[in-house]
Amino acid sequence: MKNIKQLERWAWLLDNSIRIPGTSIRMGLDSLIGLIPGIGDVTGGALSSYLLLQAVSTGVPTVVIARMAVNIVFDTLIGMIPVAGDIFDIVFKANQKNIELMTAYHNSPREAVRRSAVSIAIISISLISGLALVIWAAVKILIWLINAIN
Repeated sequence: MKNIKQLERWAWLLDNSIRIPGTSIRMGLDSLIGLIPGIGDVTGGALSSYLLLQAVSTGVPTVVIARMAVNIVFDTLIGMIPVAGDIFDIVFKANQKNIELMTAYHNSPREAVRRSAVSIAIISISLISGLALVIWAAVKILIWLINAIN
């Protein structure tokens, strides 16, 4: 694995390198860049992908890579919500989570793979359930509209 200290430094730069004056709250370049409307969060997501590429190049299993990708996508998408997304960017710290996933894999591969697989399964079930609920609601509304017209 590429020098873990370098990767930890990258995560720190993106997630914790700036202390908000007068508080103990830390944010990083990801949060700062995310303030730029439109391209900020996408740019932050692209910068976060460096850790993902390093994980791929060091042979981290697909399920752990998928969990890392979910962290980046989640951080990027929620970060796009005005104001709330900016606050979320300060709190979520996807890069730090991804460093922890990589470290966990290298320290205890079986456990990291198992935990990532469970997380991906829960996320997948949640997304499929949410989609099914949206489709069900759309059908109910459509039926209600058709009945209201007749």
